[in-house]
Amino acid sequence: MTDKKIEMIGGCLSALLAEKEIIARYELLQRVYDCLRRAGLSAEERDELQRILGKKHVPSAIFFNVLSGEPIFINLPKLDSVMKINDMIFHFVHTGSYTDPDFALAFKKYQDSAEELEGLVRLNLTDLLTEFMGRAGYALADGSSGKLTFAGPGDTSLDFRIFTSIQEVELVEGKEGSVVIVPHAESPGPFISFFQEKGKEAEEGQIKVWVANMEEGTIDPFIGYPKDMAIYRQFKNPRMAMMIKTNWGRRME
Repeated sequence: MTDKKIEMIGGCLSALLAEKEIIARYELLQRVYDCLRRAGLSAEERDELQRILGKKHVPSAIFFNVLSGEPIFINLPKLDSVMKINDMIFHFVHTGSYTDPDFALAFKKYQDSAEELEGLVRLNLTDLLTEFMGRAGYALADGSSGKLTFAGPGDTSLDFRIFTSIQEVELVEGKEGSVVIVPHAESPGPFISFFQEKGKEAEEGQIKVWVANMEEGTIDPFIGYPKDMAIYRQFKNPRMAMMIKTNWGRRME
C-alpha cells in the first residue's frame, strides 16, 4: 500500500515541478505538505515512511528528500541549484540553462500564487499544530470563530490563532491567554522587528507567540510559555523564548 502512496505523492510533486521548474523554497515546502495531505496516509503508512526516510516528521522528511539529489520518488528533477531572487530562495536544476527572464517569471509565478499559498499555510500549520498538541495529550475540539481550541486532560484547553507571517500578527483585546502561531521566516529580521515593536505588549497582554519551523516540523516558544509541562516538553528548543527575552530585550534597554 505504501508503494502506491509514494507513487501518489511523487506524482503530485512531479506535476508541480513540471509546472514550476524554478520554485521558491517556501512554496515547495507548502506544496509538500499539501501533496502529503492529499495522499491521505494512514498511521501505519506514516510510520513506514518515517522508517524509509529516517525522520520523524513526514512532511519535513519528504521536503529534504526532494532536495537531497536522490529522492525516493521516481522521475523528479534534481533541484541541485539555488538562487536568491528578491530575498527569496529559489531551487532549480543547474542544467536548465535559465536566463534572467526565466528567473523573473518564476518570481512572478510565486507572487501570483500568494493567495493560494496563504490558504495552504493555514491548513499546513493546523496539521503541524494538531500533531504537536496530540503528542501532549490534546485534541482539536473546535476550529470555528477564527481560532483553534485544543482540549486536554480534565477540563484543560488552549486557544490558538494562526497567522501566515509574523508581520501579519495583530494583538487585540480578548486574546488573553491564547497562543499565536506563525511560520518561521528565511531571516530573523521580521521577528526582531516584531519583538521590538510588540513584544512587551504581547507579554503584558498574556498573549503567547510561538514559531513553527515547518521545514523541521517543530514548534518553539518565541514569547511566553505554556502552563502545562506536557506541552512544554514538545518544544525542540524550550529555552528559546527565555534567550530571546534576555538577549534581544537587553539590546532594547
